[in-house]
Amino acid sequence: MAGMTTYSIADVSSMMGISAYTLRYYEKIGLLSFVKRDINGVREFEDKDVLTLNTVRCLKDTGMPLKDIKHYLELVGDGLDSAEERRDMFAEQKTRVEQEISDLQQALETIKTKLHYYQEAVDRQRLDVCQDERAELLHKILSENK
Repeated sequence: MAGMTTYSIADVSSMMGISAYTLRYYEKIGLLSFVKRDINGVREFEDKDVLTLNTVRCLKDTGMPLKDIKHYLELVGDGLDSAEERRDMFAEQKTRVEQEISDLQQALETIKTKLHYYQEAVDRQRLDVCQDERAELLHKILSENK
């Protein structure tokens, strides 16, 4: 197809923030089987490949294992026949990500509490600060674990 834009592995690496080494590894394990090569064997990424790679990066960033991402990409090749399974995969991953966000929010609250505690300790030049907050936190922890 004349006039179609293609990108080298260096271009894609730069655009996506994924090392060329990682892109080659992805190809080796079958994640990038869709990428074509020119007559000299040089990879030629097309716009649709960049979009697919963006999905791969997103799924990897959410903690989805590469084998599951590979399965997803295989399902894409099945067209509409696998749309329900792909939707279910994304729903499961969404649930996992939401739980991870919730866990991180709880961890962030602990960090904020500690930050407040140490700021009070520095301001008052003593460590016996925030006693009421500490007692309240202990009560909350104990009541949640009964």
